[in-house]
Amino acid sequence: MKKQLKILIPVLLGVFFIYLTFQVTSEQERILIWTYIKSAKIEYVLAAMSLGASADIIRGLRWQFLSKAIGHKSSSIISIASVFMCYTSNMAIPRSGEVVRATILSEYNKIPISKTFGTIAAERIVDISISIMILILVWLLQYKVILESLFEDDLLYFIDNNIWTIIYILIFLFAVMVILVYKIEKIKTFFKGILEGFLSLTKLKKKLFPFILFSALIWTCYILAFFVIKFSVSELDIIDNSLIFPAFVVGVFSISLSNHGLGVYPLAISLFLLTFGINTEIGLTYGWLAWSCQAIITLIFGGLSFFVLPLLNTSD
Repeated sequence: MKKQLKILIPVLLGVFFIYLTFQVTSEQERILIWTYIKSAKIEYVLAAMSLGASADIIRGLRWQFLSKAIGHKSSSIISIASVFMCYTSNMAIPRSGEVVRATILSEYNKIPISKTFGTIAAERIVDISISIMILILVWLLQYKVILESLFEDDLLYFIDNNIWTIIYILIFLFAVMVILVYKIEKIKTFFKGILEGFLSLTKLKKKLFPFILFSALIWTCYILAFFVIKFSVSELDIIDNSLIFPAFVVGVFSISLSNHGLGVYPLAISLFLLTFGINTEIGLTYGWLAWSCQAIITLIFGGLSFFVLPLLNTSD
């Protein structure tokens, strides 16, 4: 039952946010949004899709630094394909992508699955750290923008006022989890493999700079893909460039609420821009175009990967 709920809840949230989008827009506004989307200049849409695809390709290549650090060779094609398969799986079944990716990397590269889980966890920690750094950067550079738009929410005020309490609770929960894992003998070996994969970050040595460079390139591509969309529709010119960076951050942190951000991503960006006087139809146009570009390349390359990888394995 719990597994079904984990799958069903994000799907229902996505549907709910799409329903909310219909509720906050009139029929005329929805027609206008669709008109704007259809008028999008294909060259900018393709540029955004190419940048998004490049980020995922670089992510696949970056993982190879970690596999080499723990003494395992890996195929570039398999590493890249596993990323697209991960995101495609997440679109169908929330939170399933990491399992699919770890399994693919393990089976095709002959690496213990516990270690592939560990390396993916290490990657996730790095990416979360980068996203938090971006959030802090936005906060420092555009303090008034963030304060004016986000901290009208009582929940965020509560988090801001109780941040240390929340941190202490998280540390306590983490400590409890570590103690429980340590005492359960049957899964200690598995978690040791995860720990070894996670600690692959500390074994990068000479590859640390390339790993950091690749990480920076991934996020640069994502940000540029988001920015390029602004030029695809002439009506989006009214969005000030100073709002693009914080809008990107809002989008990043909204993705995990539903399947690949379905429904919530465009609505979150629209609500953020609405705070600064940007019409709902303009904000939703921007959000849906940005989300669709990433979703399309994920489905195309993910679908190809699911089809091609088994054939490559058979031919080997």
